[in-house]
Formats: sequence, structure tokens, C-alpha cells
Amino acid sequence: MKILLVGPGILPIPSNGWGAVETLIWNQKTYCEALGHTVDILNQRGLEPALAAKPWNYDIVHVHFDPLTEFWNILSVHLNFKLVVTSHYGYAAFPKKWGNGYETTFRFLMESERLIVLSEDILNVFAKNGFKGIIDVLPNGTETQQFLFKKTASLKNAICLGRIEGRKRQAEVAKKILSKRNIVCDFVGPTDYSLKFKVDNKHINYLGEWDRATVHKNLTNYSCLILFSDGEAHPLVILEAMAAGLSIVISKEASANLDKNLPWIYLCDTVDEVVEYAEKAIRENNLYREQIRKYVEENFDCSVIAQKFIEIIS
Repeated sequence: MKILLVGPGILPIPSNGWGAVETLIWNQKTYCEALGHTVDILNQRGLEPALAAKPWNYDIVHVHFDPLTEFWNILSVHLNFKLVVTSHYGYAAFPKKWGNGYETTFRFLMESERLIVLSEDILNVFAKNGFKGIIDVLPNGTETQQFLFKKTASLKNAICLGRIEGRKRQAEVAKKILSKRNIVCDFVGPTDYSLKFKVDNKHINYLGEWDRATVHKNLTNYSCLILFSDGEAHPLVILEAMAAGLSIVISKEASANLDKNLPWIYLCDTVDEVVEYAEKAIRENNLYREQIRKYVEENFDCSVIAQKFIEIIS
């Protein structure tokens, strides 16, 4: 098949930094090509670049940036090509938290003929609102083999990896760790503003930003990842952490597509539970690291997800 992937047109593809969607698009291209398909990427906005890409020459066009849904819906009708759209909005499964104009975006998504969503919870939101098109669930995937894997963590520490922002609630986690002082947690990621939490360089450390190569190399040193977000579609960082062998301490809102009964996945309702479970996760992580790596390889490796994608669009 011939496939066109449409990116947000904000960051370069592939991304060397913090563009999760850009990383996913690049991996989708790479692994679908490995299966024998032709895959191109359009990472520019506007009518002229869209027409120059000649989307009518493709078997399927897959848009990964939902604010462009109305534009591509109209284009697909007028130029007669098959279109599928995926929303990566963190609050897609949580209508009470919608903001930033997502109500309008959702209306256009509801008018689409075909969607690929990141979780069953997101699918249920569309179904409850009467979506009449074709809808499939496809989780995100990660390049498992790109992540260095050690059978034993070299640091008895937790890590919060990702953009530092209100939705991910790093400030709450840092404050609670400083009050409990029972674990050490490193915070890594870009921030658009000054840190909203205290760094004591003992229990709480801020290590700045890592490029992709550093994430691939350093993540396996840690014992657990903490992601106490109040909304996630299917966070790539969780898959990356498990590829590196880390246990996972997360909010229920960040747990899409995971087997919640696994002993290395800790679901937290409160920030108090975060530090409590993180202490346990750090203590027990070495018991499970090989199982964690195998779980990702079998369920979320890019090769697995690419095959499922081809089956869906076929």
C-alpha cells in the first residue's frame, strides 16, 4: 500500500527531542516500510503543501493532528481519497476536562468517516456521542530495541520524564516527596516557565532536557517512572520506561491499554499513594525487569503496532 502520514507541522520529523507525536509518525513510517509499504510524510500546513503532496495518489492518508480534521475532511471529499484521523489530545477520554477549543475539534472528528483512536476509553466517548463512521483502537508503539536494558537498575531512584506542565502534576509530586523524604526522584524534561517546585539536590533533582539518544541510554538506570498526570491518551513515555525495564507508578488517567493486574504497575488515586507506591516499586523493580521488557516487546513494540495498523487500514 501507499500511505501518507500528516504531522502537526510544528517540530521536525524525526524529532531529536520532545516531540512524541513526531516520534510516533517517524516510527510508523519506518516500520510500515519494513513491511513492504510505501510511506511518505507531510509535515506542513496549508492548502498548497497539501495539494503538492497529491493525497489522491495514496491508498490512505493518516492525519495525526486533530486541529486539522476539518481541513482534511473537506479535502478528502473534494479530491476523493481515503482519510483516517487520530487525536493525540491528552484529555480526549475525559470530556469534563476539555479545553483549548477541543469541543470544536471533536465536532469535526465526529463528522469524519474513519478514526483510529488510542484507547477503548476514547472510543467509548465517540460511541456515546453517536459516531457513525468506522472507528478502530490502535495503541502507541515504541522501538524497544533502541532502549538500553540492564537487568539491574544502577540507581535506586524514580524519574519523572516529560514536559513539565500543570497537566502532568510534577509540582505536586515533588512537594510530596520533599515532605516525605522517602525516595529520590529526578525530573527531566523541557519547561515553558520557571520550575514550580523546589529542588533540594538530594531528594528532588532537575536534570534539564535530554535528547533522544540520552533517553535511550540513561532511562534503564532508574527503578521506576512516575507519571501522575490528570489526563493522557496513551503516553509514549510509559512504553519507553518499560522498554528500559522500569516499574510504573501512574495515575488511572495515564493507564490506557495497560494490564492493571501486573505487579510492576502501580495505580495511584492520590499523591500520597505516589510516594508510597514509588518506594515499593523501587524496592521490588529488579524482580520484574526482564518481565517488563518482554511485556513491551510482545504488546507495544513498533513492529507489533505497525502490523496492526496495516491490518486496520486494509
